[in-house]
Amino acid sequence: MSTIRNLITGVTVVAAGAGATAVLVSTGTASAGTVASSARSSATSFTVRVHRGAGTDIDLGRSGFSAGDEDLVVAPLTRGGHHVGRLVGNCTTVRVATTADQLCEFVLHLGRGQITASGALRAGRSGPGTFALPILGGTGRYLGAGGQIAVSSSSGGSFPIQVSLS
Repeated sequence: MSTIRNLITGVTVVAAGAGATAVLVSTGTASAGTVASSARSSATSFTVRVHRGAGTDIDLGRSGFSAGDEDLVVAPLTRGGHHVGRLVGNCTTVRVATTADQLCEFVLHLGRGQITASGALRAGRSGPGTFALPILGGTGRYLGAGGQIAVSSSSGGSFPIQVSLS
C-alpha cells in the first residue's frame, strides 16, 4: 500500500511488510499558478489538492514490501474546487528496516506547463507525515522553476500540495 494513497485515505502508515510511497495522475487544462522564468522576480506559491486516483504497486525484489518495489499512481489535481491538472509519478523503495527509504519523483501537469520535483523520503510506522521535495525544473510557463513542494498528510479523500516557486 503506498504512502501517498495512505495520505489520501488519512492512513499515513508504512508498516513493515505493508506499503510504499506513490505518485498520482489525471488530465487537465486550467492553470494552477503562473511563473514564467523571464518574469519571475519574487517567489510565487499556490496550493493544489490531490484526489483519489489509480495506481499500481510493482513487487520487485523479495516478496512483500522490500527494496526494489515500485509504486506508480495517477490522480487529478484541483485548486479552489476546479480541476487544474494531474500529478504523475513513481517511488522506488531502496531500504526497508524499522523505517523505509524511498526515492520519489512527482510531475505536476498544470495548464500550459509542468513542474518536476524529486527526492528521498523516509517513512516510519506512522508514515512520512508532511514532507518536502525540491523542484528540479519545469516546462512552459514553469520553465526554469526552482523551489519546493510540500506534501501534507490529511484525513479524507484528498490532500494538499503547497508549491513554492523561487
